[in-house]
Amino acid sequence: MLRKIALILILIVVLLLGGFLVFRYVFSPERMNQIGRTVSTTFGFDYGVVEYYSMGRLVARFFNVEKLTTATGTYENQTRPYRFGYGYRDINLDGFLDPDEATLGKAYFEIPVYADYLYYDAKRDPRKP
Repeated sequence: MLRKIALILILIVVLLLGGFLVFRYVFSPERMNQIGRTVSTTFGFDYGVVEYYSMGRLVARFFNVEKLTTATGTYENQTRPYRFGYGYRDINLDGFLDPDEATLGKAYFEIPVYADYLYYDAKRDPRKP
């Protein structure tokens, strides 16, 4: 009888410790970040906006940017001096994605490291005023 209780207690401790480690891995801040990015990418919550400035003036704006990525060399394994992404270009800079701008599709863009730019989550669909 005492042996069965000891085995049950050991099993409970092992399950609790295992559950804690699994919980710690699955719900770590970095893992939650990865899960959030995956959900955003999968379901299309890509309302990020990139605004590119030159000499204090807005010169380009891109909508529905999922993320900006720092370029890395294929063979050198070093970062390149620019960031890139994909997004709809706001040609007339009015702050809304017009139907004719949307029909052009997403454009690839690059931003030099030392350029003035903003990346922010608009929290709204740019197609709706």
